[in-house]
This record gives sequence, structure tokens and C-alpha cells, in this order.
Amino acid sequence: MFTWNFQYVSRVKLAETLNQIRINDEKGDVLVRIHTAIHQKDEAVDLARFIKHIVPKAKIVGTSTSGVIYQGKIYRNQCIVSVSQSDNAKFQSVMIPFTDKDNKGILSGEELCQKTAEVLCDENIKLLLTFLSSKYYNVYDYVDKCNDKYPNANMLGGFAISSEAMYENEYAPGFVFDESGASDEAVLIAAVIGADVECVTSCASGIETVGKDYEVTETSGRSIISLDGKNAAELYKKGIGEKIKSDQKLFELFPFAYSDNNVPVFVKYYEDNPLKANQFIKAGKKLKRAFIYDKKVVDDNREMFRKIENFEKSETLFAYSCHLRSKAYPNASRWELSAYTDSNMSGCLTDGEIVTINGRFAFANCTFALSVLGEKFGTQIYNPFIFSHPEVLADDNVRLVDYIIDMESEYKNDDSDENDDEYGLKEFLRGCEKKLLMDESEALPNEVALNTDIAAKGYDRICMIDITDNAGMKSVFSKQLIDLTYKNYISTCSRFCQEKKYKMYLIRGWHIAIGSPSYKTSLSDFEEEMIILQNTLFESSREFIAIVPLFCLIDGCTLENMESAYSKARVEMMNKNIQFFVTSPTNDQLDEESIRRKYHMVNVVNYAIAHDKIIPYFQGIYDNRENKINHYESLMRLEDENGKVYYPDEFLGVARSFGHLYDSLSKKMISRVFNMFKDCEKTSVSINMGIRDIKNSELTEYIFDFMASVKHPGNFVFEILENEDIDEYDVMVAFVDRIHALGGKISIDDFGSGYSNLQHLMSVHSDFIKIDGSIVKQCCDSEESEKLIAIIAGWKNFSTRDIAIVAEYVENQGIQEKMTRFGVDYSQGFLFSKPTPEINLE
Repeated sequence: MFTWNFQYVSRVKLAETLNQIRINDEKGDVLVRIHTAIHQKDEAVDLARFIKHIVPKAKIVGTSTSGVIYQGKIYRNQCIVSVSQSDNAKFQSVMIPFTDKDNKGILSGEELCQKTAEVLCDENIKLLLTFLSSKYYNVYDYVDKCNDKYPNANMLGGFAISSEAMYENEYAPGFVFDESGASDEAVLIAAVIGADVECVTSCASGIETVGKDYEVTETSGRSIISLDGKNAAELYKKGIGEKIKSDQKLFELFPFAYSDNNVPVFVKYYEDNPLKANQFIKAGKKLKRAFIYDKKVVDDNREMFRKIENFEKSETLFAYSCHLRSKAYPNASRWELSAYTDSNMSGCLTDGEIVTINGRFAFANCTFALSVLGEKFGTQIYNPFIFSHPEVLADDNVRLVDYIIDMESEYKNDDSDENDDEYGLKEFLRGCEKKLLMDESEALPNEVALNTDIAAKGYDRICMIDITDNAGMKSVFSKQLIDLTYKNYISTCSRFCQEKKYKMYLIRGWHIAIGSPSYKTSLSDFEEEMIILQNTLFESSREFIAIVPLFCLIDGCTLENMESAYSKARVEMMNKNIQFFVTSPTNDQLDEESIRRKYHMVNVVNYAIAHDKIIPYFQGIYDNRENKINHYESLMRLEDENGKVYYPDEFLGVARSFGHLYDSLSKKMISRVFNMFKDCEKTSVSINMGIRDIKNSELTEYIFDFMASVKHPGNFVFEILENEDIDEYDVMVAFVDRIHALGGKISIDDFGSGYSNLQHLMSVHSDFIKIDGSIVKQCCDSEESEKLIAIIAGWKNFSTRDIAIVAEYVENQGIQEKMTRFGVDYSQGFLFSKPTPEINLE
């Protein structure tokens, strides 16, 4: 079984594509899925008929949608066509009306399930792709009844949704279609059948339940009238807060979930009306209050990813995600799809999903559902690295955190008994806080809790504590010793806070905060006690690594000034080389001129990127053996709209603080150098690479692709900056090894400027060592510098590898005479060449 996915552009292009992939419905069954956000009913049917004309025996299923899923992303106003061809498996499709024409009513779940089983009755059905209109409110019952009819199958699909859901009519029902017609009153099913077919279906919601079970005691259609015998709408309102009356969108944050399987059920609150669900819910069902948050999204997706990644017959992936999820939790929706960017996964947004959970079919809301299937061994390319970067999901918590802050502000002056909680609001609030505001690894309040306490509880005296030499620790000490030191650091601070009745927050890693409202402790007492804690950390025993904690005490802290006050204080501490600092944002004035300069430079960088004004300059490197220049170092310059040229020390710092700007500069600079030197046979060039560049997989893959195809890869030398903190040696070593395997060369730049030189020499198989210019410039006046150059230059005599030594900042004949005496292989400096954009290449 193999699947091709492509975006629909035109019928001509579609016919060309189908002919190119050589679909042959005589060699195996063909299933075509069409998900469209651009076609009306009659247009969609015409498209299905057009495909049927080209592939006569194809089984075609189609749905309207508000967005398609393709290459790990959601695209609006698009149509996707997915074509699967089997080896031996069979595809069968059927469209069944869910209305009873005689009684003019909607079929029960059992009746529709029976009609489905009459047509699709093969015991080897492994997957039921099932789509309906949201008019069918008996969907939960229908899906549940299918469990008994299809015990060996998986089920996936959901409610089709109209493309209008993004625009005029948010709840416009969608339609299903095939070549025979379109309907918003039918179920459309494609069955994948075969003894050799295997399938795994899973889903992720990120839903967390809180509190007790509520039994549904009375319903009417989609309306939930009572829970535990109480008015359901009143219970929902009181259990969330009066704010639901003014903010109808709160329903997106606070669904219910079925108690037996945690499947989310979203309801809408209307004043003086019953709660409305988008499906019939039977009396007797039990529900729990729930919410969706980032950590649970990560956990659910990690569990699903493990199932998908370990499945051996990964020939085809089908994916469906909720329209509501993409709106209410956009970062989660984008993040979870990105794990499958390079697979052949495709699908669309739905208005409710049919999922398979622990072998049982269920209808859900606001989930991401995925099926992987195949007839024989097959693999997909996945991206597990997203699980190392879930921080993008935090923005989806903002509305939930704002709700908690508002509710905490309400309760701040509420003297009522915590147990006086008839509607469970306080219990629900505490449940949300426990999950959202705690760091689960250390059972400590997190950064969200700090923000909440500052905003809602008057915590305006905050001490930020951090350890800055983490990279140095990793390069010298074992992970076990670092972990022990970290545990001692956290527990020492935690014990101190408990004793002094302060609150401690774990921000990230070694960065913590300690807070207190100013009315509880004076500034002098708080400062004195933070000094005591710092001394305690300084005096740790010999079993642990000696750490240097930096303490920054912010008085008068608010959410609005905390970040700027802390950043400014850290700069001040670094400039003065101090480890304890007290600042009051209310008394400090921002350095407007430095801010103005910074953002002027941001504009210069953006202009250079947009207008191709990243200019490579080249400085010749003199060969002391051949007495000529045949190698150049590339140096970046920027030019603004007035033709003014900027040097790296003017713009690189700013670009690095806006990571994406730096990445764009690097990519464009390297691309221009590659293009200039790609055909050179006798002239070589060096390109500077920082650790951020090496960790940028998009950039390194571009470099590897170029090196694999260029005629003379040995002419390209990648200079690794030695004076940058390198926190992931394995990544750097892997880059170096790959460059060598492709025929390129490596240089250690600015050697002697940092403290990790020996580890560089041991870990990095370099071809060149470039002595830092600050050492070279002083060699005629400083005996220590002269000796250091002699030691570095002599390293090549002890190395088992062929290493050449380069000296930079050779600016006069006196320095050059010393370089030749020490046996330095190459000299770089104004004595031989000044940087210029124009050079003659051979």
C-alpha cells in the first residue's frame, strides 16, 4: 500500500499528476480521499467524477472542511487529494443517509450501525474511515454501537465542517460526497479490508479532569438539563464563575469529559437555557469537569507518537484534527502536526472526531487523531525533536492563566470557608492551579505561578537566582555529579524558603525565583536573608560542584516591569562583575538612547535581509611556506539604504538576541560565499560558524547538501568560534565528522580566547588552529604572549593529525618575523591583506 498526497491546483494539473504517479486500478484497489475548503457541493461532486473518469475503479470519499492537513501543516482555502493504492488489500466505500424518509426523522445510532453493517460486513475490515454531517446528533451512540459490529477494526474520521466555519458562519454544517452526489444528511465510509493489513489508531487531546463525577440525570436531544439532579446550566456557570455570562468563549477552555475514557465533550452556555452539546448525551452517563493545558498536550502526543513510531507497517498515515483545536489552541495544533512533516500524512480539520481509544471507538471534540496502516513493512520519517521544544505551547495557556488570576483576585478578599464550595468552583480552581502552576519534576511552583502571584496576590518583592556557568559544568563534570549538585541547590533553597515562609518558583533549569508581598517583610530584611542564602550556597560541601549563584532582587515588581528590570540588572551585574544586585524598577529610568540604537540596528538587519545587502568581504591569508595568498576568510558586512557599511560588532549582538534574524543572516551569508567559490579550483575560503549555526538543522542540512555536490569540497574550511560557550559537544562533533566525511575542513577560530581549549583539541578533529588575535598583537611586547604562541604553534609537532597553525592580526613585520620563527604556517592581517568585497578567484 502506498499513498500520494497533493494539493489540488487545477484539473489539468490533477490529470498530469495522476498520470505521472501511474495509478493502475488493475494492479490493486485504489482509494481516493478528497478534503476541500474551496468547493461547493456540485463542484466537489464534479471533481470526484473527474477523478473517477481517470481511475474508473477507484473508491472515492470526500468531505468539506475548513482546512486541510498536508506536510505537517494546516492550510486554509485549499483542497487536498490523497491517493492510496494497495497490494492485496481491498477498499470499499458506501454513503448511507442517516434520515428516515418515511418518518422524516434521524436514525438512531443502532439503526445507522445496522445499515452500515449490512453493507460493510467483512471480518477482515481493519479501518473504517467515517465522515458525517454535524446534523447527526446521535453520532456518539452510532460510534459506540459500531464497537460490537467491528471488534477487529479501528475507526477514524469525524464531522465534516464547512469552509464557512472560518468566516461568516462558525457552525455551518459540512457535507460528504463521492462521484454519485453530495449530502449533509448522510454518513460516508471507506473500509480498508485485508488479512495482511495492520492498523494502529490513536489520539491526543491534552485534557485533564478535575473533581468529582457528575451523573447526567436529564437530557433532551443535545440539551443537558440536569446533572446530579441540579440545573446543569446553573451548575456549569457557578462551577466556572459569573464571567461565563460576559465571555461566551470560556466554553473553549472548560469542557466536560466522559469519566470512563476522558473523551472531551464541549458544551455551550446560554443564559436561562440548558447547556448545549454538539451530540446527544444519554441520561446515566457520567461527566467530569476538565481543561486542556500544555503539559498534558505534550504527554498525550508523546504517548501517541511512541505507538506510531514503533508500528512496523507504516505505509500510510491518515490524520484528522478538530477545527476548534486549531482556533482555541493554535500552538498545540501546529506543534503536534510538525512531528509528521516529512511523512506521507494527510487529512483535514473536522468539527468533532471519531477516535479509537484503547481498542474502543468513541466520538470526541478538540482532539488530534491519527491512523497508521499498511500491508507490509514500511517506514516514515518522523520528527521526534519537537518533544525537546514544547515551550511554544505555553502561549495557549494564556487565557487559562488569565482566568486563574481573575478568580484568585476575586477570592483574595473572600473570607468564606474553603469547604463552602457547593458548586465545586474552588475545587476546580485548585485543580487547575495544581497542574498549571507546578513544575512536575521538582514539585515546585513554576513561572506561571510566579506571574499569577505577582498579578493576583501582591507578590511585588522578587529575588531572581541563577547559575550561569552550566556549559562549563557539562564540559568538565559528570552528569551524575551535576545532577547531585542541582538537587542540593534546589533543596537548599526550598528548605530556606520554608523556614522563612517565602515562596519559591522554579523558572527553568537552575533559574529560580523567591517571592514575598512587600507588606509581609521589609526590603532590608528580605535583602539580608537573600545574602544569607547566597552565602549558604557558596559554602556547599566538597561532595558538590562549587557554584556561583547570581542574586538579583527586584523591589516593586509587576508583570509589566519584571522582564525589563531583570534584563537591565543582569547587564549591570555583568559589567560590574558582581553577584548580588538590588533594583527598583519604579526608580530606574530606561536607557532610551541604547534602546533606540538597538532597534535602529534591527531595522538595518531587516533591510539587509530583505534587499540582499549582506555583503561578504574577504581577507587574504598568507601562506608562509609558499609566500603567497591562495586562501581567504569570509567576513560579513551589512549595507543600509544609504550605502553605509556596518561591521559585525555593530549588528551580530542584536541579531543574536533576535534568533531568527541571526539565522537569516547566516544562511544568506553562507549561500553567497558558496556561490562565489563553488567553481574555484585553486582558491579556498573559510566560513565562520557559531554553535547556534551548528545546532540549526536547516542550515547544516543546506551545508551538507552543498558539500556533497560541489567539485572541490576541500576548498571550504568551516571555522568554529572557540570563544562561544559550546553546550552540546556531541552536536558539534557530529557536524565536524560530517564535514570531514564530505571532504571539507575544520578550523578552531580564536584559539586561546576561551577556557575550554584542551577539550576542543581532544574532541574536535581540526585541520587548522587559528591563534586569537589578542595574543598575536601583544607578542612583541609581552613575553607571556610570545611563549603562548610558541606553545600553540608547537602543538602540531605532538598531534597525531596533520594540523596547520594560523595567526591572525599580523599587522607589522616584527610580528611576522616571530610567526615565521615559531613555525606558524599561515599569517592573516593588514600586513598582507585588508578585507575587501572584490577578489580575483581561480
